[in-house]
Amino acid sequence: MSATAKSNSPIASTATKSRDWTKASTLELQSGSEDESDILDAKVKEHRRRKQVKRKEKQRREEEQRRVREEVEARAREEVEHAKAEAEQKAREEAEHQAHEQAEKDRVEVQWMAAEVAARQRALAQEASKKRVREELEAGLSDDWREGVR
Repeated sequence: MSATAKSNSPIASTATKSRDWTKASTLELQSGSEDESDILDAKVKEHRRRKQVKRKEKQRREEEQRRVREEVEARAREEVEHAKAEAEQKAREEAEHQAHEQAEKDRVEVQWMAAEVAARQRALAQEASKKRVREELEAGLSDDWREGVR
């Protein structure tokens, strides 16, 4: 029993077919390698494109974060300036209020002192008037007494 051996590789039965098969395989391999290089080039280009997209996205995010950070800082500065201005305004108003209160106290004190001085002057005037009346009475009595003595 003799059977022909079969293998998984194609074996050409004739020398011409063998040469054609090798040429066909070589051409197929060569065209495949060109396709492979095109595929590799496409993959490399796609990789570069994705990398560039990621880089641009990262730059965009960083720029957005920087912009947001600057806005927050600007808002914080504005709030600090606003609070400072409010505090200064409040301090000025308080100082004006205290000055007004002090001026009012001084005015009341001056009025009180003026009233006190006026009361003293009236009292002195009354004293002087009483004294004059007494002196006049005494002078009149003494004149009358002197007249009576003569």
